[in-house]
Amino acid sequence: MDSIRERVRQAMEWLKDNKLFNSNRAIAEKMGYNPSVVSQVITGKSNVSERFVKSLCGVYPPLSFEWIWSGEGRMIKETAPRQQEPVPEPPQMDRFSYILADMAEIIKNMTAFMGPMNNRLERMEKRIDEQAKEIERLRSELSVKEKAATSRKK
Repeated sequence: MDSIRERVRQAMEWLKDNKLFNSNRAIAEKMGYNPSVVSQVITGKSNVSERFVKSLCGVYPPLSFEWIWSGEGRMIKETAPRQQEPVPEPPQMDRFSYILADMAEIIKNMTAFMGPMNNRLERMEKRIDEQAKEIERLRSELSVKEKAATSRKK
């Protein structure tokens, strides 16, 4: 069975093959998404959300949400007209909400990445502090030995 990501790809290819859109960028813009976010979903760098699939179906209502989401049924609904019906542009607030949600997802991913990096950085800082103390101890020891050697020469 195809994965949801593969079904998203197939639906987008179908939209382009049927001359409803000329590029993934045009589909993304109609969905209210940044084209790079759509690319990340297609390549597997971001998860496919239910909202994303609903937005994709919103650009061409005959697309079947059920087929994309679960693989059940057909890609194009049986009662679908053969011509593209005009789909109203999403209000600007909707686009803003999508952008905010995408930014939240990016921050979540960065946080997941940064956590282990912060732990590693803390361990390295601790090691540097320990080494600095050891260097200072060795300098003191060297200074004492130099003074002892100087006093023996006199």
